[in-house]
Amino acid sequence: MHDNLTPAALCAQAFAALQAEETADGSLEYWAADQALSSQPEASGPLPGKRARNWAEALHRHEGFWRTHGRSPRENTRNRSSLPPSERHAGEWARRQRRYEQNLTRYQVIRLDISPSFRWDPHEAAWQSRLVECIQHRIATGRIPYLNVVDAAEFSLARWLGRQMRLLQYGAHPAARAERLRAFLSDSPTP
Repeated sequence: MHDNLTPAALCAQAFAALQAEETADGSLEYWAADQALSSQPEASGPLPGKRARNWAEALHRHEGFWRTHGRSPRENTRNRSSLPPSERHAGEWARRQRRYEQNLTRYQVIRLDISPSFRWDPHEAAWQSRLVECIQHRIATGRIPYLNVVDAAEFSLARWLGRQMRLLQYGAHPAARAERLRAFLSDSPTP
């Protein structure tokens, strides 16, 4: 595990960012709960209330799932019976954080911003990740992915890229995505 991704390091990083701002919104209570769960013996500050403790525990479960499985927890899947309740609950918790962002304290927002498991827009993050995979493939092979039946990973990337190119052709991409995709395609030699 990367040292800067431990619960204690993430808590300290979020607190440092919070100290740079002036806020009186109850952030210190959430910081204290996060710090207590991060196994930091030097915990100080206000004693966290039940709501703050519950929030910090849910955040740590979400990040724990990410550390164990290498991905964020899902709240739904095609085969719902294959989704463990603990994963579904963690995914639902993340959705509630996105939905009620305006009700979160500044510490909560900062802490979620730096969390390796949480994304404010998971669909955009997934799209950006796939584009990065295409870029890395081009760097490694010197060409864009194509429908190579021998290489399942390249085949999958090529299918994704083909769908994106169709959406680009129909003008269905948001401007920022279209610009990034055009830049990638203009830099790519054809196979």
